[in-house]
Amino acid sequence: MQSKQGFLAICLALAGCSLVPDYRRPSDAVPEVWKNPAPKTQAGDAAISPVWWTLFGSAELDRLMNEALVNNRDLTAATRRIDQFRALAKIAGAPLLPAVSAGGSYNYEDGTRFNGGQSTWQGQWNLSYEVDLWGRLRAGRDSARAHLDNVRFSLDALRLTVMGDVAQTYFTLLGLKDRRVIAEENLKNISEVLAIIESRFEAGAATALDVAQQQTERANAAAQVARLSQDIAQTENALAVLLGRPPQQFEPQGKTLQGIRIPNADPARPAALFEQRPDVRGAEAELIAAHADIGVARAAFYPKLELGADNIFTAAMMSQPAGIGVAAAAALSQPIFQGGRLEGELERTKARRNELVEVYRQTLLIAYREVEDALALGGQAARRREQLHLSVNSARQAYELGLERYLAGATDYQTLLNVQRSLLNARDSEVQAHVDVLSASVLLYKALGGGWRRL
Repeated sequence: MQSKQGFLAICLALAGCSLVPDYRRPSDAVPEVWKNPAPKTQAGDAAISPVWWTLFGSAELDRLMNEALVNNRDLTAATRRIDQFRALAKIAGAPLLPAVSAGGSYNYEDGTRFNGGQSTWQGQWNLSYEVDLWGRLRAGRDSARAHLDNVRFSLDALRLTVMGDVAQTYFTLLGLKDRRVIAEENLKNISEVLAIIESRFEAGAATALDVAQQQTERANAAAQVARLSQDIAQTENALAVLLGRPPQQFEPQGKTLQGIRIPNADPARPAALFEQRPDVRGAEAELIAAHADIGVARAAFYPKLELGADNIFTAAMMSQPAGIGVAAAAALSQPIFQGGRLEGELERTKARRNELVEVYRQTLLIAYREVEDALALGGQAARRREQLHLSVNSARQAYELGLERYLAGATDYQTLLNVQRSLLNARDSEVQAHVDVLSASVLLYKALGGGWRRL
């Protein structure tokens, strides 16, 4: 009796063992500050809001974003993927509990003329349990849970991507509409100037070359309007797909970038990305799973203890009393020679762990780069927009003055043509710079994790 109790105590003690290597987050040099200067943080923007897109002040963007988060097909598919890995985690944890099964049978033997028939039924249940001596089963469960965490973080990262795509596509669409308005105004101006040149040509004050050049400018301006209309249609289609809608059923109402606010996000310190970015958290979850897999591979070298019990209940109707039989067993197995299979599996899991360490480090580097890119784009685009705004004012004055001088005969047509083109290019470039400023804000929120939280 004492020997049985001692054996059970040893089994319970061994069941607390774990061969999983201790996990430590890879230690690399973390930058103290960002290389590119961060924008000045406005009041109330220091903490990144999980609904950061509302800071742009567009009711339509708010509506589109909420619709995309509900109906985007990629997000829906990723959610279904989580269901799969949740089931796998449940399967991986099942061996930690005893398995019980039951069965039964019924038999009827027809009797003779002098002896009636007899019915017999039999019931059986079976219990089996593997003692987790070396933590193999727990490590398998922990690995599955870590994989589940990674899939959840992947969904969060995808959600951030969808948010960023919706915002950027929407701002691009509004920018294209503003550029089309400019192109249409330019076409109108060119047509008016063409009418003047044609009148001057009839009066002998302009050449046929002047008329032909202005007609060319009008044709090019009309082609620009058509091209921008095409870009607008394609961008609307792309936005519809992000919302999970057929393009035929989508018609955004926004017309211009005017009125869209430009918020500022506080990037805090680079070390904050360890917790703020779901893709970094996901890479770390995979690394944790790899550590657990090493524990599974190590435990395969050691003995496996399985316990079992069977209960059989038999009853014969009308003739014999019921019979009950119980059997219990314990089996201990130890791998001796596996042809290098166990060693190979251990080497594979260690190599996989080493690979994921580098994947984790690369994910961090990409996170650092994306923040720096967004800061650089935001700063340069804002300065470019300021200068282009000044350029537009100067180009408009030059155009008005050039037109007056041309009508007065004080300058030639080529000078008027140059200032005409300069005004169009400056106005078009200013709108594109405005889109870049807004896109930089979106990219910065996205690169910082967008105030990420598990929704």
